[in-house]
Amino acid sequence: MNTETKLPDRQPPLLLIDASADDSIRTRLQALFADAEITPYTTAAALPAIARDRQVVCWLDDRALEELLPSAAEQGWWLAPLPHPGLVHGRYGFGLSDSLDAAAESIRSAAEPTAADLVLCNEEPVLNSVVIARGFAITPDSSIENSWRIRLARTWRLLRHLSVLRLTPMTLLTHKEKRIETAALSVLLFQQRNSSILARRVVDDSSLNDGMVHMLVLAPHSIGELLRFLLASLLVWRPKSLRLPSYIGYIKTAALTISSPKPLEYVRDGVSVSAQEIEIRVQPSALRVFCGRRIDTRLQPEPREVVRTQELPRGEARTELTTRPLPLIAHAGGEEFRELFPTLRENALASESFLMLMVLATVLAALGLFADSAPVIIGAMVLAPLMAPIVSLAMGVLRQDEPLIRSSARTLLLGVVLAIGCAALLTLVMPLHVINSEIGARMRPTLLDLGVAVVSGIAGAYAHARTQVAKSLAGVAIAVALVPPLAVSGVGIGWGEWPVFSGAFLLFLTNLCGIVLAAALTFLLLGYSAFHVARRGLAASLLLVAVISVPLGISFQQMVAEHRIIGSLQGFEYRGTTISNVSVLSSKPLQLALTLVTDKTISSDEILQLKTEVERRLQQPVTLQVSQALLY
Repeated sequence: MNTETKLPDRQPPLLLIDASADDSIRTRLQALFADAEITPYTTAAALPAIARDRQVVCWLDDRALEELLPSAAEQGWWLAPLPHPGLVHGRYGFGLSDSLDAAAESIRSAAEPTAADLVLCNEEPVLNSVVIARGFAITPDSSIENSWRIRLARTWRLLRHLSVLRLTPMTLLTHKEKRIETAALSVLLFQQRNSSILARRVVDDSSLNDGMVHMLVLAPHSIGELLRFLLASLLVWRPKSLRLPSYIGYIKTAALTISSPKPLEYVRDGVSVSAQEIEIRVQPSALRVFCGRRIDTRLQPEPREVVRTQELPRGEARTELTTRPLPLIAHAGGEEFRELFPTLRENALASESFLMLMVLATVLAALGLFADSAPVIIGAMVLAPLMAPIVSLAMGVLRQDEPLIRSSARTLLLGVVLAIGCAALLTLVMPLHVINSEIGARMRPTLLDLGVAVVSGIAGAYAHARTQVAKSLAGVAIAVALVPPLAVSGVGIGWGEWPVFSGAFLLFLTNLCGIVLAAALTFLLLGYSAFHVARRGLAASLLLVAVISVPLGISFQQMVAEHRIIGSLQGFEYRGTTISNVSVLSSKPLQLALTLVTDKTISSDEILQLKTEVERRLQQPVTLQVSQALLY
């Protein structure tokens, strides 16, 4: 809001200059304000009487300008600050240009000053911001310290102490008597959004004369959230606005009281102070200031109180985060428990829809296997409902919840028997008996399959715990492929072939054990159980995975050896004959199938010579199944 009084022509400006200024600065300022009365500044008490509405041009540092503000507000001066080397916070608080000439021109061209609020922190004037922090300031603020090296140094100091970081308990009382019991790592108080990069990114409306002060509360629930904040603060690109993250609270109010059981360390415009209670109040339009062009004086937001602190820690979460170091991942709250557990208990039941989907998914998977069709098998993976009771079983194992374990295990067992039985019956009526690529791919599980199961278990547990990513469950089902191994096991029973059944069922057990262990660990990290409750179930799961890993490790070593053999022979040329399409039919004894590419017919003696060369190259006896491809 601009004043209506015009600058009196007969009253020359008063130019207050830092008493330590050298002659060159005095001469330059005198040239910029030729009609001004120059007065060296030492203290506000030593100033001569200054008439109301007189323009007072100041070339002073932050501390001197802070001392001057109460007198300027009380006596009604027209304050015109200039960019002094020591005016760091004042320069950005009033949006001044870094250039002395540009700032002087802005003052001379302005017809009248702008009404501005005077913000007081424990009765001390605030030029730009107040940072309440315990070990870490909510800025790195490159608008004040425009150096990525400074921001990196601050970030590095914080990272070194991540293991001991904890929040500080605070009580916030707003102007309208709204009381908030919470905790925070850092708090930033400012008057207008140009005070800091973070303020510009998350605050849309602010002004020097709206009678309000803004407060951003950094309260991460985990180290992960804090690292995301640090990464965002270090990014080179800076969008104009950013949706307020859940771990940052926002308050806009005319007055604010912040208290804590222990003294709060805070920084007011670069000055470190400590107090058990911090009182912030605003004197609306108490100042009349010639602001720089960086301040949009036309902006007049509505002066209404805003409190957005729903995501800040309260109750048990507040107690835990203030008494213990920050966890790696945010722990689950009471509301998350209430939302997740009914879903898991429902998923553990063998409902009619579960049984129907199991039958349909198994039949579809078996048909896809016989047709050697990957798209059909993928459709069966998406349709299969087995992932739900397995995740429920993981939670039951983690929390030692016997009813949940029994219910999910019963449903899982019923689904497995149903899947194998349906696949076996379909195989008995199917006039096909050949191990194609899709069936063979599920007969030799390795440690790689266990890795897939572990990652899928993590994803499945996280998708159940975080409803916003639940749509990814279809992708998890495709990745882990629970029903196709069961279908292959049923095919093995229908054919009466033990290797087919045992290999495929081992793959299913690999998926099951890997998912249960990984999902239980994920739920543990998300805070759904205390470790002393979970350790028994985790130990049992880990033991099963270790047992399963023995045959998987042996199979993996065989796979590595086979790939080494194929790599050694593929493309090998011997006397004008090139070996291609190498495959391992059997490891013990070693049997290979390969194609010989040549421009002439190869005799039996030449094949025997080639076999001898292959055995020398592989350093072991080998049986060859040879086919020939002629080049014309």
